[in-house]
Amino acid sequence: MNREELSVPHTYAPSVVVSLDNLLHNLQQLRSRIPATIKVIAVVKDCAYGCGASMISRTLEKEGGVDIFAVASPDEAFALRSAGVRSEILVLGKATDAQLRRGAANRVLFTCNDNDDLTRWMQCDFPIDFHCNVDTGMRRLGLKVDEVPRLVEASQKCGNLHCRGVFTHMASADVPGTPTVKGQYSLFQSALAMLHDGRIRPDHIHVANSATLLRFPPFSCTHIRPGIALYGCNPDPAQSFGVELKPVMSLRGAVVSLREVPASTPVSYGGNHVTSHQTWIATVGLGYAHGVPRSLSKRGDVLIGGRRYRIAGNITMDYLMVDAGAHPAMNIGDEAVIIGQQGSETITPDEVALHADTIGYEVLCNIGTAIERTWLLRGNIIGKESGSIF
Repeated sequence: MNREELSVPHTYAPSVVVSLDNLLHNLQQLRSRIPATIKVIAVVKDCAYGCGASMISRTLEKEGGVDIFAVASPDEAFALRSAGVRSEILVLGKATDAQLRRGAANRVLFTCNDNDDLTRWMQCDFPIDFHCNVDTGMRRLGLKVDEVPRLVEASQKCGNLHCRGVFTHMASADVPGTPTVKGQYSLFQSALAMLHDGRIRPDHIHVANSATLLRFPPFSCTHIRPGIALYGCNPDPAQSFGVELKPVMSLRGAVVSLREVPASTPVSYGGNHVTSHQTWIATVGLGYAHGVPRSLSKRGDVLIGGRRYRIAGNITMDYLMVDAGAHPAMNIGDEAVIIGQQGSETITPDEVALHADTIGYEVLCNIGTAIERTWLLRGNIIGKESGSIF
């Protein structure tokens, strides 16, 4: 049969598979690093790093005993409520007055990120439960330490403001031997003392993102706040953090074309891959529109039939090519994995990040939202969403 002329049904589309078993494994690994008295605030912002916030949160709530979730925006919090998540939800970003009012009726916690928040909130006629973000070195959001007394004064003056938590974010915890964590924690302790002096004793105290948790002994806090480690990636893909994490997300496509070409044939845009001998080029239905970094061109691998194949030439919007050899051990329709496991081989998001000169966070968050997602728990499909292409 002439493989070059075979066509593929349009249903051979990319798909994302999310292992909730691996998610729960990672949670247990993180819990093993802390005393049993310390609880978990699971960061599920931005679609749970592309893994699906509703399903991830419901699983962590029901199977993992997590009772606080952190999101980036109020809309994310309201979506989780609509999806049936009952636990408290902390919004890390900004909120309008209308969103604050809606959150007050839905057990949503907000974050006081600056004096603008504080000024607006003092004028509100409804209760606001919030966490105070203290900027100890990140320089992104948060009250400066010397601004905390104003929050104390406002809370004492305004009966609608209830400081339920206080936190900070470590800027360089992934840097080996960094002195910055100790310095930031010292500043955080100063801010906490100011709250205590003002008779504000927050229920939730947290500083440990994934890197802080994995690199430093537990601080005197009530909660940890892991994000990327829950999803099976190291905070820095080039380093070992001494914990056995399992990737939660896999990205799969299919071989959509096989064509035989002679030696000296240029492949893909720019023709910067030229075949050295007569061979077969396999086209895989995955590209940068689906979240495959274009910088993987000629550097990254794809798994087909349990074997690794190097990407040949430049990755295109919807496709990439590999050199399948003179006698290809594959057929049109075969599964192709660019993140995930196939047979005894695994390509992790961290491996992709290293080849693409980025971090696992970006790899996961860039996976296209239009791609069908399937969630597996104990070997069973418990959810599937087709995604939106418009």
